[in-house]
Amino acid sequence: MNHARYLTSLAFACAMGVAGAASAETEIRISTAAPGNAPLTDAFNHIAEVMNTTYPGEVNVTVHHSSTLFKQGTELPAMQRGNLEMASPVTFEIEQQLPEYGVFGAAYLFRDSDHMLKVFNSEIGEQFYKDVADKMGIVILSTAYLGTRTVNLAKVRDVKGPEDLKGVKMRMPPGAAFQTLASSLGVTPVSMPITEVYLGLKTGSIDGQDNPTNMTRDWKFDEQTEQVILTKHLVQPVFIAINKPTFDKLTPEQQATLRKAAQEGADIQIEKTRKDELDAIQTFKDRGLTITEVDTEPFRAAVWAAYEKEGLTKAWKPGLSDEIAAMK
Repeated sequence: MNHARYLTSLAFACAMGVAGAASAETEIRISTAAPGNAPLTDAFNHIAEVMNTTYPGEVNVTVHHSSTLFKQGTELPAMQRGNLEMASPVTFEIEQQLPEYGVFGAAYLFRDSDHMLKVFNSEIGEQFYKDVADKMGIVILSTAYLGTRTVNLAKVRDVKGPEDLKGVKMRMPPGAAFQTLASSLGVTPVSMPITEVYLGLKTGSIDGQDNPTNMTRDWKFDEQTEQVILTKHLVQPVFIAINKPTFDKLTPEQQATLRKAAQEGADIQIEKTRKDELDAIQTFKDRGLTITEVDTEPFRAAVWAAYEKEGLTKAWKPGLSDEIAAMK
């Protein structure tokens, strides 16, 4: 091959390589521990439908529910390592790397879901999103509502305050704040993946679990539950998020579409979760479970005293809890 033909062939090969790279499909895998019928899975399915329909051959989004791709608790580090593109981290996972935002995982911080969403849609949330992106390499696209956690027991107890829960072995998520929350609620915390909770309740290795009412129903934990105590101790946000390298690889138009789809998905999730929580309580009543209303003030006082005693508040962003409390 003469020099001119070689250069021509090389230029063509390079051009084809650039064109191939430009047209390469961007794979976005979404992992969630939520079961297939959960509101959070509905949100992710909406995102997948929008992106795959809008950008066929350019973006391929797949949803992997029920921890079939990554186990709960391993998704965030997988995103940071580049082994996973999207997931739904919660506050206690983020606070392990950004302890200044540990207050977001505090019990009795948010009055209700409206208050929580207002906080994350304010300048407080904007700064939080920026810090998570800059310091963790995770882009939060929208905030949804995971539910309001309640105490759910395998056997009925007379409960009026934290002292009445002493000796109860309760599955709680990992993390210092959750351990402190557990002890202040009066229970003994047991760390366990959510996929093992049903068997734990059945065998007696745990006496209860704390989850929103709809999640207790969706995971069928109510089949091993006799009592739901409406402590309402944690109004819990959940973040629809993507790792920054994948997000940066998308075009500006694709990024905007993804953000819009994520917000639409969050809206779907929030509306369904609110309804599901009420429907689940009615289901429990119909099945004969004991639904216990309690005065939440003794629980709130015990929890916040424990946060102070354990020194957790020292790591929190100064004044943030007061800002949140003052938001109407």
